[in-house]
Amino acid sequence: MVEVNNVSKIYNDTNRIEHISFEIYEGECFALCGGNGAGKSTVIQMIIGNIKPTSGMIKINGKTLNENKELYKSLFSYMPDAMAFPKVLTGYEVLSFFADLSNVPKERVEMLLDRVGLLNDKDKKVREYSKGMQQRLALAQCLLPEAPVIILDEPTNGLDPYWVREFKNIIKQEIEKGTTVLFSSHILADVQELADRVAFMNKGKLLVTDTIEALTKAGHANVTLEDVFFRLVKAEKEIEIGA
Repeated sequence: MVEVNNVSKIYNDTNRIEHISFEIYEGECFALCGGNGAGKSTVIQMIIGNIKPTSGMIKINGKTLNENKELYKSLFSYMPDAMAFPKVLTGYEVLSFFADLSNVPKERVEMLLDRVGLLNDKDKKVREYSKGMQQRLALAQCLLPEAPVIILDEPTNGLDPYWVREFKNIIKQEIEKGTTVLFSSHILADVQELADRVAFMNKGKLLVTDTIEALTKAGHANVTLEDVFFRLVKAEKEIEIGA
C-alpha cells in the first residue's frame, strides 16, 4: 500500500536522512519510532509530499506524487503533531469547512465530533480548546474523508491518559475496518499495543524493520520495545566509537 524505496534527503553533511526503505501492507498498522531528531517527521513529510526527497521513490497504492498529485493526495489523510486551526472558528465550523472540501456529508461531522468527545463543545471557539481538545479535533479532521491510508505524526501529544486510551481504541477500530495506518511515536508502550510492525530510526538512519513479535522475543525471554530500541542505539554508538 505504501512503498518507501531507498529514500534520502540531504540537507548538509550532518543533517540527512539516508537510504530509507520500508513497505506498509494494506490494512496494516505500521509505526515509525525513534528519539527526537531521528528523522521520523521528515520521512512522513516526504511521504505526504511536503518535502521533496533528494533521491528515492515513494508510492501509495502504486501511485507516485509526480504521476498525479491530486490522485496521490486523495489516497491518504494526515494528522500533524500540531494542527493550526483558525482560532476564531468553532470546532463544528472547522470540521464543516474540511467536510465541504472533501464532499463529506454534515452528518459525518456530528458523528466524528461525538466519536472524539467534542460534540458538547462543538460551538466553542477553537481558542477555548485545550491542547488535547485540539488534538482530538485534528483526529476527527483526519478521519473525515475515510481515506484508505491515515498518517499520524506523534498523535497522542497533549492527550490525557483517558484520551490516549480512547485514541488507541479509535485506531484499532479503523484497522478493523481495513484502513492502513502509519504513525510516528516515541511512546513505545503505545507502539507495542497498536502496531503490527515497527521501523526504528536513529540520526537519520533506519536501524531495523520487523514485526513487534519478532523484535520482542530474544531467545525464550520476552523483552519490551524500549529494551530493543536501547540495544539498537547502544550498538550504533559502539560502531561510531569504533570508527
